[in-house]
Amino acid sequence: AVLWEVQDQYPDANIWLTGHSLGGGVSALLGLTFGVPTITFEAPGDRLAAQRLHLPGPPALRWEEFPLYHVGHTADPIFMGVCNGPRSACYFSGFALESKCHTGRTCVYDMVGEDNWGVSILKHRLADTIEGVLKMKTVPKCMPEAECVDCGQYQYL
Repeated sequence: AVLWEVQDQYPDANIWLTGHSLGGGVSALLGLTFGVPTITFEAPGDRLAAQRLHLPGPPALRWEEFPLYHVGHTADPIFMGVCNGPRSACYFSGFALESKCHTGRTCVYDMVGEDNWGVSILKHRLADTIEGVLKMKTVPKCMPEAECVDCGQYQYL
């Protein structure tokens, strides 16, 4: 795998995985699988996939202690997990994004409340996020999503 090749070539390096959107979701799952620190930007919820794939998680691995961070903002419906259902922009674009919960910690910029952005699929673009976030005067606290539930009726074994 590419990760092993990089680790072999740079044995003393501190390697982190990163990605935006789908790349962030894949990075988060790889980080959990191989125990590599990860930071994602505007990734969809990955907890449901991690649970279904039986990747390391509670109680063996406490997500709030693992170096996995999801950075996003409240105007991004993909990151917030609200781009779902048959009338959503994601549905019309051919995507089924029915998950909202993240592993690790989430760092959420309140662009709706603090900067009056409207929730829109157009706010998922990384360039808009960078421009908007750079204007913010405060950095949000990164917190685990302890109360978040995907598929509440589903029992994980």
